[in-house]
Amino acid sequence: MNLMLIRYGYPPVAVRAEDRPAYSAALQMARAGVGVEGFDRLLYERLDASLRDSISASREALPVPRAALPNFDGKLSQP
Repeated sequence: MNLMLIRYGYPPVAVRAEDRPAYSAALQMARAGVGVEGFDRLLYERLDASLRDSISASREALPVPRAALPNFDGKLSQP
């Protein structure tokens, strides 16, 4: 699934172990033609969580230089 997402320009989605039963059930329903809403909802929720995790890790790994932080008036501080 992630390979297809990446090929079409979307970020990969991490499905946690505790989400696997819901993922499998939603995938089976989508394949059976019952509906894709549950599958879509689960993927959007996991995508949102994956993006939040990536942003958080990036912020921790790449601290913003103090000069680039906005002041309270919204303008960048001068070095």
